[in-house]
Amino acid sequence: MRIVITLSLFLFFASIAMDITAQGVFKGKVIDSKTKVALVGASLKLDEIATGTITDGEGKFSFENLKFKSYVLLVKYQGYYDVVQKINVESFVNQEIIIEMRLNIRELTTVEIRDDKIVSHPYSKQTISRVTLSQEPVRDIGDFLRSIPNVSAIRKGGANLDPVIRGFKFDQLNVQVDNGLSMEGGCPNRMDPTSAHVEASDIEAIEIYKGPFALRYGPVMGGVINMLTINPRPYETFSVFVKGNMGYESNWNGMRQHVTVLGGNQKIFFALTGNDARYGNYSDGDGSLVKSDFRKMGFTGKLGYAPAKNHRIIFSASKFYARDVAFTALPMDERTDNTSLYSLDYQAKNISNTISSLEFKAYASLINHVMDNNERPFGDTTSSIAAIDALKYGYRAEAGLNIAKGHLFVGTDFYRVEKDGQRDKIMLSQFPMQIGLIPLKVENLWNQAVITNLGLFGEYKREWTMWEMVVAIRGDFNQAYSDSISLLNMMGVDLLGTPADSTSSELINFSFSAGVTRNISEFFTLGASFGRGVRSPGMIERFIVSLPTGYDNFEYIGNPNLKPEANNEFDLVLRFNKSQIGAAEFTVFYSFIQDYIGGEFIPKTIQKPLTQSVLGVKRFENLGNANLAGFEFGYNSPTFWKMMVKFSGAYTFGAIKEIEVLEFDANGNAINAEMVSNDPIAELPPFEAKLSIGYKLFDMKWIPKADFRYVAEQNRVSEASLEPVSPSFYLINVSMTYRFSDYLDVACGINNLLDTEYTEHLNRRVVGTDYRIPEPGRILYLNVNYNF
Repeated sequence: MRIVITLSLFLFFASIAMDITAQGVFKGKVIDSKTKVALVGASLKLDEIATGTITDGEGKFSFENLKFKSYVLLVKYQGYYDVVQKINVESFVNQEIIIEMRLNIRELTTVEIRDDKIVSHPYSKQTISRVTLSQEPVRDIGDFLRSIPNVSAIRKGGANLDPVIRGFKFDQLNVQVDNGLSMEGGCPNRMDPTSAHVEASDIEAIEIYKGPFALRYGPVMGGVINMLTINPRPYETFSVFVKGNMGYESNWNGMRQHVTVLGGNQKIFFALTGNDARYGNYSDGDGSLVKSDFRKMGFTGKLGYAPAKNHRIIFSASKFYARDVAFTALPMDERTDNTSLYSLDYQAKNISNTISSLEFKAYASLINHVMDNNERPFGDTTSSIAAIDALKYGYRAEAGLNIAKGHLFVGTDFYRVEKDGQRDKIMLSQFPMQIGLIPLKVENLWNQAVITNLGLFGEYKREWTMWEMVVAIRGDFNQAYSDSISLLNMMGVDLLGTPADSTSSELINFSFSAGVTRNISEFFTLGASFGRGVRSPGMIERFIVSLPTGYDNFEYIGNPNLKPEANNEFDLVLRFNKSQIGAAEFTVFYSFIQDYIGGEFIPKTIQKPLTQSVLGVKRFENLGNANLAGFEFGYNSPTFWKMMVKFSGAYTFGAIKEIEVLEFDANGNAINAEMVSNDPIAELPPFEAKLSIGYKLFDMKWIPKADFRYVAEQNRVSEASLEPVSPSFYLINVSMTYRFSDYLDVACGINNLLDTEYTEHLNRRVVGTDYRIPEPGRILYLNVNYNF
């Protein structure tokens, strides 16, 4: 017996020793291929290993406790080509590997994605790089975002599509620029969402956070879209670089140009950009002409200063202009839009063992928006011109701390929105009261309306051997007020009569989220998150004065006494990653929405509409509870495969617990009303799936690709919004990219190869009709990207 016990103990400890000795160390150094200078801060990641590392002050790195097997190593460094290399740990025992990285002049402007210290997010986060944007005919950011699973957009015209994430839209989303700069559009019909005030070619990356989890970015209910634009960076010696692109699209007869100049030295550095885009009307797949022309231009200047190591200050100023933007689904077109953006950023890193980062941003956005109905059939009887001024300014401050064996972000943010505007109606069809005079009617759209929001937030992240935890909290104090909400008729009588002392409100909102990620095997991780995101009503919902703003054919009146809207959401994310097979992700989510904001009908005996052809007037109200649920899945082939395969799909469905549904007669008069349970939420995209297949030829110089997209019929439509069904369709796009050198590459292709006639479900209906705006037919495009 003693011999058996002794032998068992021997085998047990021997197995432990064998396991220990089977753990290897992989270390080395990352350098510039030409200068041999060490690259400090390069990121390294081994497949099948959850945690990566970065190079130290001497360019060195080390991975410990590795199995004696083969891994795929990925090395990234700003301004250099990525290095993907297969390594065998056993081959590098007791020696260092030297990794040489080649300078990529095309990536000298790559932005630094904000490090949130999260290795594997327990919720859905996607990052789109500039490389992807440069290969597509991106005339509009909102249009491009439709390529992402469960991200769609509302089309009202040829440009300025309004993003939607999992059915959340408008003020339910937090859309911003450069980690905190947000803006208030001028148009009450949302002709100019935030994404419309940024030039697509200025963008280096787009981060998308789905759900109410990323509370560091500001008040968030349904998701965050963070557009990161070109930033200057220091150079070892004084240098100047120029990069640019030109694009053409046949169907629109559209041209766009963009140029960037970067330069500086270690202390002072700069970036200058300019753009111009002119697009005409397009034809749909049936050959019908769709009014969609627009022109946009703008420029940006950024100046950076590095007062000390790991400290940067950047001042930015941008001017963007839009002219004659057609919106066939709205009663007016955008005649002019003048946007000014200003920001001042300070960033410090690695300050001490405790303080890892400090960030501060102050910003301001000023938008002047003018629209008219001159090109509408009824413009010759009543000429309407609306002018709106929107100002938003604020700040964001944050500290990153290494405490309690984890990482803590704490900070504060603030914004103030001021909005004022009116609509002038010239009654051309009415007989003048006096000779030489034409009756003029002035209507307020906003009357010196103001919203302020002060927020405090914190996010804590910690890792264990097989676990990762992220917890976030946020508190917001929101105030709003306006001068009287009034609407005067021709006799000077106020039809609304909401005095100024009845427009003010104060709201205190509390949001939180918590998520965990578990490494359930060598290749699988499982993430689970729960969050509650609360947002205060926006300018339109609180203070708009009788204007058609929603999907349905009604005018809307603001309600200063609305309650906050809250999204309680649970997400489950399963990820798979194996170097020989690829990466896959499957996500399911469920949202329970409290105090859902929508429209409630006001009888015509109380309030008549001011716009021709609308069915009546609604007032924004809290309609009770609603829910949204759905799923997303995606697969990407390994980066070292010559064959490139991507596959994705998504679906969202939702309903309002109880809502009023109206019945109308042939003259558009409401003759009956009933309460309906579980009416589908309007403007939810149907199920869709995408498949992309490409192949890398001639050392990745030439890459042909084909994309296939299928969209199902959407028959779950809202009765309350009189939403029509949309038919299914499928599309085929073909493209190719060719890299002539580090200084020149081209991308060309044919979108809608079969010239299919189709419309997206979220496209608004053409004014005066019952059909949605059709999408463009066949488009041939060419992009030319150059660097020197």
